[in-house]
Amino acid sequence: MLSSCRANVALAPAPINPAWILSGEPQARCAVLTASDDRGAWTVLWECSAGRFTWRYDIEETVHFLAGSVVIGGPGMPPRRYGAGDTIQFARGAVATWEVEGMIRKVAFCRRAPPRPIALLLRVARGVQRRLNGLLGRGPASALAQA
Repeated sequence: MLSSCRANVALAPAPINPAWILSGEPQARCAVLTASDDRGAWTVLWECSAGRFTWRYDIEETVHFLAGSVVIGGPGMPPRRYGAGDTIQFARGAVATWEVEGMIRKVAFCRRAPPRPIALLLRVARGVQRRLNGLLGRGPASALAQA
């Protein structure tokens, strides 16, 4: 199945947890663009106005910035400026301080990882499936499956 959405999708208010806001009045808006059948992964278009806040990640999130600039730092991560074209990944449990300069717009690839024991079983199952496909002369459905 193929999922797609329009580039001019309407964004809805997505307030930042007030306890996380350190300065300013950042206003965030977002739209879910796509989601996997099991709802374990989804893609979000997100934008936010100027302000400084701490974000606590309870999921894995890979961000690709489309416009604007932001300084992001956190424990073990010195502050660094990111802007259009930059990509950053946050592991579940990460804590980062965002200082949005003007406006920032990003696309976020979000994933709710299964618990470690289940993730290990899934990894083993995928390995077995790849080996069986190789024995049967069937290649992966996608070149990305090898990554």
